[in-house]
Amino acid sequence: MGKQRLLSLDALKGVAILMVLLGHIGTFSDPDGVPTQTLLHTFIYVVHMPLFILVAGYFAQRKVDSWSALGKFFRDKFTRLIVPAFLWYTLYSLWTKGGVNYAGLLGNHYWFTFTLFNLLTLFMGQCVAIGLLLRCLKKEDNRMLEVLLQLLAMIGVYYALSALVFPSILPAVRTWMTLKGLVACFYPFLTIGWIVGRLELLEKLRTKGVTVIAFLLFAGSLVCLNQEPEWKSYLEYGGLWHVNRLLALSFFVLMANVMSAVTERGGGLGLLSRGLVKLGQWSLPIYFVHYFFLPALPGMNAFLAGITPTLRLSTELFVLLGGTVMTLLPTLAVIYCIRLNPYLDFALFGEKGRLKK
Repeated sequence: MGKQRLLSLDALKGVAILMVLLGHIGTFSDPDGVPTQTLLHTFIYVVHMPLFILVAGYFAQRKVDSWSALGKFFRDKFTRLIVPAFLWYTLYSLWTKGGVNYAGLLGNHYWFTFTLFNLLTLFMGQCVAIGLLLRCLKKEDNRMLEVLLQLLAMIGVYYALSALVFPSILPAVRTWMTLKGLVACFYPFLTIGWIVGRLELLEKLRTKGVTVIAFLLFAGSLVCLNQEPEWKSYLEYGGLWHVNRLLALSFFVLMANVMSAVTERGGGLGLLSRGLVKLGQWSLPIYFVHYFFLPALPGMNAFLAGITPTLRLSTELFVLLGGTVMTLLPTLAVIYCIRLNPYLDFALFGEKGRLKK
C-alpha cells in the first residue's frame, strides 16, 4: 500500500503539471491580447501550484535535526532547483531574445523553483528550531505538540512575511520582496502537506465521510469563485483564510482520492495511471523545458471571449488541451534525449543519482 500511495502522489503531480501547461497555453499562446479571465483559467491558476506545494510538504519528512543537516539539505535543493533554473532561463533568453535579462527569471517563467527552494529551506529551518524546543521540553515523541507548534509557526511566518516591506529602487531588493510574497502565499500549503504526511492522514482522506465533505466544500468554493473569477496573481491570493485556499485544499483531497483509485486499477485505467505517474516523475524537467514549445494561437482570446460564458467551458478546454498536446510531445522528446546522458541529466535537471552508479 505504501508504494501505491506514493504512485498516487506522482500521478497527482502529473495532473498538476498538465494544469500548468493548460494555464500557460491560456496565458502565453495568444500574442494579440491579454488572457480572457474565464472560470476555467482562474480555477487552474488557483489550484495547480498548491497541488505541487502540498505534495512537496508531504514528502518534507526528511530528518533535519541539526544546522549541519540543514546545510546539506540546502545544497541538495540548490543543485536541483536553482542551478537548472538559471541554466534553462539563460538558454531560453538566448533562444528567444538573443541576450539574457534575468529580471524575467522571477516573472513569468522560473519563479516557482526559487519559491519552492525558499519554502523548503525556511520550513526545514523551522523544523530544526521546533525539534530543538521539543528536545528541551523532553517531548520529542509528542506528534500532536509538534504539529501544533508547526501550525503556530506557520501562522507567525505568514503574517511576518506579509507585513514585511522594504521599499527600494534596488532591483535585488525588489526581487527579494517578490519572492517573500510568494513564500507567504504558499507557506501554509507546505505546512498542511507536511502535517498530512507526519500524521499519516493520506489514507484517512480517502474515507467516504471526508470525501463527501471535501466535495461539498469544493462545490461551494467553486460557486464563490464563479461570482468573481478574476484572479490576477499569486500575490493576490486573498489572505490566510481566503476561500481560494479552501478550494485548493478540497481539490487536493478529491484528486488524491481519484489518483489512488486510478493507480490501483488495471486495464485502460492502468495505462492512464502509468502516463500520469511518468508525467509526475518528470514534472520538474517538463516545467523547465516546456516554455520552448508553447504554440502561438493568434486570436484565441478574442474567439473565446465571443462565446457565451455558459457555452464556453467545453470549447475553451478543447483549445487548451490541443495546445497542451502540441507543447507536451516535443517537451517529452527533449527530456528523454537529455536523460540518456547522466551528465546532462545532472547539469540540466539536477539529477545526481545516476552519477553515483
